[in-house]
Order: sequence, then C-alpha cells, then structure tokens
Amino acid sequence: MKKILFLFTLLLITGSLVMAQTVQITGIVTSSEDGLAMPGVFVQAKGTTLGAITGLDGKYDLAVPTNVQALVFSFIGFTTQEVQIAGRTRIDVVFQQDLYKIDEIIVTGYGT
Repeated sequence: MKKILFLFTLLLITGSLVMAQTVQITGIVTSSEDGLAMPGVFVQAKGTTLGAITGLDGKYDLAVPTNVQALVFSFIGFTTQEVQIAGRTRIDVVFQQDLYKIDEIIVTGYGT
C-alpha cells in the first residue's frame, strides 16, 4: 500500500512540474484603421509549431513554453508582427495594413 501511495504522490509532483514549464498568454488583436477586433489572425510561438487563431472578438489564448521569446502575428493584407514576450502574460497587438502600390496589372486569357 505504501508503494502505491508513494507512486501516486510521485506522479502528482511530476505532473505539476510539467505544467509549470508553460506560460499562458492572452490578448486582443485590433486594426489600426478603425480599432475593431480582428478575427482569424494567426498567432504563433516563434520557433515552434504552437499557434492559435483569434476568435470573433479578436481574443486569443495560447500556452507557450517558458523558453519562447516572441510571438508572431500574421494576417493576409496586414504586416506580420513579431512581439517580444519579455515576461508578460497579456499582449495586445494593433495591426497595420500592408499597402502595395501597383501601377499596372496585365491579365492574359487563353481560350481553347
């Protein structure tokens, strides 16, 4: 019985150590044009495959390892931003629109 109790206690301690190696980061992503929340923005922990997508209210919630230094925010039509974590658990981002000035577009169609 003592062996089972010891094993169970050891598993509980090990589980709590594993949970302590991640940090929960939350925040809101908004647009610089109108200040509205941006749904569908991809948030990724730099150097990992961990990521999240913002909800309809622009909020995200991501558990990242403690060794991750930055988050990368990307969305089509907006400049990709890399934000340093620096010990913060709440990171709000304001996205700037990425404007391309195109002088001329040539479209060629072929029929068969």
